[in-house]
Amino acid sequence: MRRETYLTQWRWRFLLPVLVFMVAWNLVPLLWVLGMSFYKLNLVSGIPPRYLGLNNYLSLLNDRYFWDRFRITFSYVLIAVFLEIVIGFALGFLFNSQDVRGKKIMLPILFAPMMIAPVASGVFFRFMYDPHWGIINYFLRKFFGITIQFLEEARWAFPAVLAVDVWMWSPFMALMCLAGLQAVPTHLLEAAEIDRLSWWLRFRHVVFPAIRPVFTLGILLRTIDAFKTFDTIFVMTGGGPGNTTEVLSMSLYRMAFIFFNTGKASSLAIVMLFISIAFTSIYLMLIPKQGEREV
Repeated sequence: MRRETYLTQWRWRFLLPVLVFMVAWNLVPLLWVLGMSFYKLNLVSGIPPRYLGLNNYLSLLNDRYFWDRFRITFSYVLIAVFLEIVIGFALGFLFNSQDVRGKKIMLPILFAPMMIAPVASGVFFRFMYDPHWGIINYFLRKFFGITIQFLEEARWAFPAVLAVDVWMWSPFMALMCLAGLQAVPTHLLEAAEIDRLSWWLRFRHVVFPAIRPVFTLGILLRTIDAFKTFDTIFVMTGGGPGNTTEVLSMSLYRMAFIFFNTGKASSLAIVMLFISIAFTSIYLMLIPKQGEREV
């Protein structure tokens, strides 16, 4: 008993160095960026910073360029996450079925895309999309007699980069769905089968409440990750053609490292942070508390 009391009293002291390090590691850069967002600052020109107050934020929110990039980002996140949910849900249920054979072989193959570095995936698909010797256009020419400039034409560039994100991260949603399905209590499924519930009632009252927390977490993680996507788009299109694939993270990169408008770039980073916090808040509201779950 004394040993347990001693450990209980000292556990937070044991964790204190790590907690201090983690807070400093995250909080100091955040405060630094927040401070820079109130200044007109160019780290290359050598001109002394000038305090602007909230002008960087007001300029950003009144900029049509920002809202256009926000629309592109929102469309990217909405479509990508929706498709990944649908495909991931289907794959999760498929691999949870007892009738599927060879799952031990197929599962590693299924999860391979999300294990590949996004930059490598972007380069890989850029070669596949090539209009001259890419494998996709090879089959299009062979069977349909057409060639599509996937990354050079504005109408095709956005779907092309979107397809790469869906290819990479649908397995992640499948994994989250599969993990939730594996946690569904067997006795509840057996009781539903004995009561001869339809597949819809079984899904609604037994399966969905069990997988909802895990699956909602997967949606949150994918939403935040898709919102800040950069590397795949950067290596595939660089935000083009005509800025049709320039998401907010690409705009942040251009402001900070091409135009060196550090103050405005910092304000954009803070705005993106608050949008991510909003996503997280919505997630916390969607997750049912203990005792509120439908069974």
